[in-house]
Amino acid sequence: MLNSSSISRACLVLAFAMLLNGSLHAQDTAQDAASSDVRTIDLTLEGTIELALRNSRMLTNQRLSRALQRYSLRVAENEFRPRFTVGAFGANNEVGKATTETSGLSSGVRLRVPTGGEFALTSRAENFGLGGGEGISTHGSNVNLTFSQPLLRGGGLEVGSANLRNARTSEEINVLAFKSAIISLTSQAVQTYWSYVQAGDRLEIATRSLERGRELLEINKLLVQTGRMAARDVVQAEADIARRELSVITAEGALDGARMNLIDLLDIDSDTYFVLTDTLSVDEVSESTPDVDAGIEIAFKRRSDYLSALLSLSITERGVAIAKNSRLWDLSLTLGTGFRGDGNALVGAAGNLDRTGRSVSLDLNVPVGRGASDPAKLAYQSAVVAVEVARNNLEDLRQRINIEVRNAVRNVDIARRGVVLAETAREFAGQKAEVERGKLSLGLTTNFQLVAFENDLVRAENAELDARVNLLNAVIGLERTLGTTLDRWQIDVERVEFEYARE
Repeated sequence: MLNSSSISRACLVLAFAMLLNGSLHAQDTAQDAASSDVRTIDLTLEGTIELALRNSRMLTNQRLSRALQRYSLRVAENEFRPRFTVGAFGANNEVGKATTETSGLSSGVRLRVPTGGEFALTSRAENFGLGGGEGISTHGSNVNLTFSQPLLRGGGLEVGSANLRNARTSEEINVLAFKSAIISLTSQAVQTYWSYVQAGDRLEIATRSLERGRELLEINKLLVQTGRMAARDVVQAEADIARRELSVITAEGALDGARMNLIDLLDIDSDTYFVLTDTLSVDEVSESTPDVDAGIEIAFKRRSDYLSALLSLSITERGVAIAKNSRLWDLSLTLGTGFRGDGNALVGAAGNLDRTGRSVSLDLNVPVGRGASDPAKLAYQSAVVAVEVARNNLEDLRQRINIEVRNAVRNVDIARRGVVLAETAREFAGQKAEVERGKLSLGLTTNFQLVAFENDLVRAENAELDARVNLLNAVIGLERTLGTTLDRWQIDVERVEFEYARE
């Protein structure tokens, strides 16, 4: 009969043989991969974020929308800039037996001012046809300058510049929406990367478990040969190996699924394989997460949805002022002056301008009749209701942010403690399985008991792996809740919007 020392030496020899076989198999696999068309790249977490921001079609669509939004703002900015027009005209008029031919050029310049008024300068250079008996053409030139200013409806800085201010506020909202899209994509990239790392580590756990199961089977065979174990007890180890082989196959499938998810996110060739250089280390996770009050304050300053809600409320409140102004009477003041010059040459006509007169007019239009003012009243009431709805939505968002921050801070704290407990449980499970293997070699325990302890170790290793991923994802969730994702990963929004679009 073999003693325990002989069994131990045999186990060492068997383990070395299995290790050598595994190394040869790994070399063969590497050679096969090298000879195939697959591409393997080293990928860091920051590299994953960079590729996602460059290649995402969703973000590409956002960039296209941003181009239109910027152009829309540029159009709105032109509201208080001069607008020029140039035209030409020609006419043939017959009055009795006399025929008059008129042709010429016209031009105009209009300039709106933030008070709602408008300056207009128009000119008209004419040829009135043949003049006198000598057949010499007579040219005329008219120049008119007017300024009109609404005094009630449509007048004032608040109403006159409302469109431009709304356009600028809308641009701020659009920028915040673009930031929100970047934050969402960044968080997704980080979580997808960690999911791939998790799938790879889970495969390693399943592979190590299978190797230990095969070692246990060989030990059982030696114990049967020495008469220290019944042959029927080996069935338990054989059945456990089949189960662990299934776990390895399942883990391999999950790993390839995680790889495809990463490929889909990065929008690269599906034959690409990755060597992930970042590990599931939680040592860098700060122990000092912000408390609830500090987190809520940060969220109110940084979250895109809350800042967008504030800006939208300002637009809605501005709409009340516009609707209130639209209920006023239409009273306008218009000032004007005109000049005219005549001459045998067009240049002479333009150079001999004389004032033809000045004008001052005050126009008042009052809606009369039943229901004439109802549309303006309806617009005002609708604007007031819209403000109340926006304020209620803002308060609802404040409450939701309050709850989300509390949940996010608590989740990080629970996940951090879960990692510590999972590490402790895994250490004890490993020690328990190690002790049980020693007892089995001495015949002091059963094969069934050792298999159960080995399964406990696998569950503990997977639980520790899940706890680490949960902590990292909880940190991602907290950063997204606080609106600090861009700061955490040092992402420049303008670079993402402009430089990545040109590449």
